[in-house]
Parts: sequence; structure tokens; C-alpha cells
Amino acid sequence: MKLSIIIPTLNEEQTIVNLLRSLGSQNYSDFEVIVVDGGGKDKTVEVARKYGANVMIYDGLSEFASRNVGARIAKGDILVFTSADTIFPSHLLEDIKINFEKDPQLIALSGPGIPYDASFPGKILYGVYNFSRYLFARLPKPFQRFSTSTNFLAVRKSVFEKTGGFDPTDINADGIMGSKLSKMGKVNFNLNTHVYISARRIKRMGLFKFILHYLYVLENFFPFLSHTSIIRGFKKVSKSTHRKLHYS
Repeated sequence: MKLSIIIPTLNEEQTIVNLLRSLGSQNYSDFEVIVVDGGGKDKTVEVARKYGANVMIYDGLSEFASRNVGARIAKGDILVFTSADTIFPSHLLEDIKINFEKDPQLIALSGPGIPYDASFPGKILYGVYNFSRYLFARLPKPFQRFSTSTNFLAVRKSVFEKTGGFDPTDINADGIMGSKLSKMGKVNFNLNTHVYISARRIKRMGLFKFILHYLYVLENFFPFLSHTSIIRGFKKVSKSTHRKLHYS
């Protein structure tokens, strides 16, 4: 079973090294790394190629559009979406393979993002978020909520193609993808398939502004909120700073 790791980048020279090193230390070796760069000004592309990644450059391409491009050229049976400031435990790719091989009904897999550099309040915040994701994923359908994050989402390529890909116009396209996948088949939020993530956005924004920026994720758990002016308002404000926050 071949895996395709898909990473959108823009000026991630300082962070992507840790991710690529963690991929080079995996217990499982049948995978490819695809980097879709938005035309940054640093050495991200050079670093990615040094570590053997297949790199494509599309000036000005947005995060979710970049993920769709990577998915289209991927050769793997399983697409693994992640971010440049993520670190994979050495067992993660093997665990992904085992989960999908063991259960042919499984179409998508995710797990907690554990901040490796957060303050105590930041760790508490992520802990509450991860627990909520785990709890809601365990609910019976139609109450189940598969709250996905592109820090780590693994999905069968054949299924992803049927979803039509991420919506590049929606700041919460990864959360909406989780909702689509939950309706299409069996999904799993597995505590053992976790990744380590950077808390750089909390550090940059401060805890309160960070919470306000990402309040739109509430629609992942309570879909009826998607149609409210409150969530639409939060999305509009957050979208104006999204690219800078995720790619600087």
C-alpha cells in the first residue's frame, strides 16, 4: 500500500526541515512526498528537493487549492494531508497502513495534533479540542462528527476524488471535508495516530485572539451553526488573515 504525503508550503524553510526529517525516520518506506509551493521567497523549495520531495511551484496558489493539486498527481492509494510545521512520530505511516489494511471499510483516518512548543494554557486548549474531536467521532450516526484538520488527515484516494476535493473558497475546508467523509463511509479518529504540531500561531496571536480566529471550527461539531451570521462573520474576518498566519 503506497502512501502520498501532501504538503502545501509558502516560506516554510525553517519548519519543513523537521517534518521532512521525521518522514525520513519512518518505520514504513513505501511513500512519496509531494510539496506544492505557493511561490515563496525563501529556500523552502531547495530544502524540500534536498530531502527527495516531488516539488511543484504555483505562484499565489492558496492552501486548499494546493492540496487538491497534490492529490491529483499523487500515486498513492492513501493520501496523507499535513502541514509544513508538523512532525510525524516514527510509527505513524506504518500505523496508517495497518489501519487501512485491517479494515477495508475504513475510508478516512485522523488523530490528535499535540503541540510540542505550547505554553500550559495552550496545551489545555489543544487538549480540550482533541478530546472534543475524539468524543464526537465516537457518537453514532447521524450524530457523529468527524472533525478533521489538515495537520493530519489520511483518506483513500478513490474516495477523496469522489468528494470533489477541498473547497478553496472556504477557510474551514478541512472541517467540511471531514463532514463529507463521515457521510460517505466509515471514518476513525484514532488517539494512537497522532502528530506533533507547532503552537507558533498561538505565540504570534496570543491565546485570546487565537481562539477568536478559529471559532469557526464550532461548525465541525454543530453543523447548524454554518448557516448563522455569527459563524459566517467569524469566517469572513479570519479569512482576511488566514494566508499570512499559515504561511509566514
